[in-house]
Amino acid sequence: MISFSLSELCIFANYKLSGEDKQINKVSTDSRDCKDALFVALAGERFDGHDFIAKAIENGAVAVLCSKVANNLPNGISAVLCDDTQKALGYCSYLVRRKFKGTIASLTGSCGKTTVKEFTNSILSENGNSMCTFGNFNNDIGVPLTLLRLDNTYDFAVVEQGASHLYDIAHTCEFLKADTALINNVGSAHIEGFGSQDGVYHGKSEILDDVLSRGKKAVVPSDSPYADRWRSDFAAAFRSGNLLTFGTNDNDFVKVSSIKQNEDSLCFDITTQESSFSTTMNVIGLHNAYNAAAACALSLISGAKDRTLKTGLEKASSLKGRLTVTNHANMTVIDDAYNASYNAVIAGIDTLSAYKGHRVLVFGDMGELGDSAVSLHEKVGEHALTKVDEILCVGELSKSTCSIAKQISKHFKTREDLVKYALTLIGRYEHVTFLVKGSHSMHMDEIVERINKSGERTC
Repeated sequence: MISFSLSELCIFANYKLSGEDKQINKVSTDSRDCKDALFVALAGERFDGHDFIAKAIENGAVAVLCSKVANNLPNGISAVLCDDTQKALGYCSYLVRRKFKGTIASLTGSCGKTTVKEFTNSILSENGNSMCTFGNFNNDIGVPLTLLRLDNTYDFAVVEQGASHLYDIAHTCEFLKADTALINNVGSAHIEGFGSQDGVYHGKSEILDDVLSRGKKAVVPSDSPYADRWRSDFAAAFRSGNLLTFGTNDNDFVKVSSIKQNEDSLCFDITTQESSFSTTMNVIGLHNAYNAAAACALSLISGAKDRTLKTGLEKASSLKGRLTVTNHANMTVIDDAYNASYNAVIAGIDTLSAYKGHRVLVFGDMGELGDSAVSLHEKVGEHALTKVDEILCVGELSKSTCSIAKQISKHFKTREDLVKYALTLIGRYEHVTFLVKGSHSMHMDEIVERINKSGERTC
């Protein structure tokens, strides 16, 4: 981490320092991992970090950032008193960020963010030393924690920005100050928090408001239903060349074409302003060709060389829970269980439809859809009806899916009951392909694990 002093933080944020000034080389919100660190006592719904200050000091913390007066601190332990420790964490990250000499590429979208982040990081790693967000640490805690990993051995950092409400992205932009940005898509995710589909558009576009206002470059998808709206709302940025597009159109900054899905790979062509190449990636899902184009576009505006795009993409791979394929003797399990937005579910169904044998969608509820929840679950059933052979559902909302696709669907009260039935299909058909998809809260990964264990026993 790029260091800062406690006095820097206090001057910047008008906080009060108790004890001696110290140079901080590590910041931690975990009392178990505080060796030589500044411990930030975050207060959440279930835990209050202030209750763990003593434990953090016991584990080696040299200073504490708190919003309640920390009494009886041992000698040598400094304390910074603030009004809001979560906001203070952001200030800490900004002190690091403003000393970073490399390029920060940021991205958001309703789905596919983490995949695009990984693809982009793989490309940028061919151009220098690059780091990226761990997992989906993309909120107002995760983004600061990502920035607090920066040091000046890195040439690039790829930072994912998530949002479930208006102004979430605007808030993380305050301390991220990215050099480049990308919106991967605007879909039907977190509608409950955004209030409407229009709210999703405005929420995602906050990343453009920030980056373009500082004269930096950004990219949006030309195939999006919102493409014309971006062209209208950000007309000046398009005219200046600071806002570019990726997609399937000839005038895109990065164009993807000739997409072909195989059972274990994806082939497509990429055309940029300076080059064109064909590539085969070790991923599945036609939508991942668009994710690859997005990654190429973000990488190029961040300083990548054209000649590194192909190598970077081909070195990238899927993350666990995001269309990862496990093949067994008589079945295939496609693990897409990490989370589920409506658009990602539709893309998953399209991917499953290309597979051999008896195609089974194992589907759990999608979350945070507000008033659109029932209709979007019904649309999943409508889309799956002609694409798959059987739908196995769990969760209250997925009953709406079954009501539309009743002739090929079954609903189960528990994940255990669903798995028991799913395993009976393996003996009934020569080959079964399962796609497991659902909101993170539905714990669909447990279904993946149990089906895969059955496959291992039958191999």
